[in-house]
Amino acid sequence: MFRKFFILVVLLCVQVVSFAQGCSTCRAQIESSQKADLSVGQGLNLGIIFLMIVPYIILFLLFRKKIKSFFKDFRALQ
Repeated sequence: MFRKFFILVVLLCVQVVSFAQGCSTCRAQIESSQKADLSVGQGLNLGIIFLMIVPYIILFLLFRKKIKSFFKDFRALQ
């Protein structure tokens, strides 16, 4: 039991370093901006939105027939 707990703690400590690195696009944009420049947040927000939307588009393309049939059945119930 103690051995498994020790291994878990060691793995979590090793992972903390990799979580703190951030993505290279965000880091490059922040480093290249000036401290008084307030447009950095807008570029980062667009990047985050892009990263969030792409998986949903891929899922929609893969399951579009099931999604359409779900909405057709839902509309028929009302």
